[in-house]
Amino acid sequence: MLFFPSRRAVPRWPILSLILVLHVLLDGAAAWTCETSCGGIPLNYPFGYGWDCGSSSFQPYVNCSNNRLLFYTPTGTYNVQSIDYANGIMIVVDPHMSSCSAMRLSGSFGLPVGAPFSFSSYNTIALIGCSSTSILYSKKSCDSSMHSVCDSLYGCSAISQVGIVPNSASSSCCILSNSALSNAPYQIDLPLLQCATYSSIYRIGNIQDPESSWLYGIALKFDAGYSPPNNTGGGSGGGSHPYCYTCEVAEEAGASVNSLPSMVKLAGIMIVLLEVFRSLL
Repeated sequence: MLFFPSRRAVPRWPILSLILVLHVLLDGAAAWTCETSCGGIPLNYPFGYGWDCGSSSFQPYVNCSNNRLLFYTPTGTYNVQSIDYANGIMIVVDPHMSSCSAMRLSGSFGLPVGAPFSFSSYNTIALIGCSSTSILYSKKSCDSSMHSVCDSLYGCSAISQVGIVPNSASSSCCILSNSALSNAPYQIDLPLLQCATYSSIYRIGNIQDPESSWLYGIALKFDAGYSPPNNTGGGSGGGSHPYCYTCEVAEEAGASVNSLPSMVKLAGIMIVLLEVFRSLL
């Protein structure tokens, strides 16, 4: 009697398992694309949330957490209120900052060294309750042409919350000049400046109505083409998306920047699954 070697039977359960895993992974591929918004704020380049999204130069400073877009600095974590991509302006809110309706003793606000952000000229920053011995006066850091802003803030009833009598003389108030904020270190250091609190206004409406016609917040200018010193931060450093190599590759391939992470991950998964399947044959 002749015996012929039988072909090795391929177990069916590993193949079915692989098919099921592949189906689940393909189903979830859409979830690997970059998020288009966070807390209602559109996320466009250079910002991004997701695997390899946006510029690597911005990722350490702005990120989405629990549907809130946050700005991280050495002095604290702040909510991002809005982003104006056309003008390269991001508005952040310091919860310890004062406004006409609520005044409180403030801490300092500073920007990370080497970050792609600087104070915008849109800001009018009022330092309130400053000592007469503050270095602000010796360095002539105050803009006297904007002192009417101080007068209006000192007319707010909430100013009593920082120990100042409403409608008193505003000689202890200083409007920081643009030149004082245009050079590093970009910081409002209240203990150093000997001031009680600060208020930042990025849009002044009626000068006599600081409570309802002024917009409070810190306007920061950002540079989408920022290049970290000495080529730190990764990426290619050239083209229309400096320091975002995957963005360059996606553009050259005619693909969407947002779809690239899914394409890369899916290709890797396909290769692994094919290798496993081949080993079973």
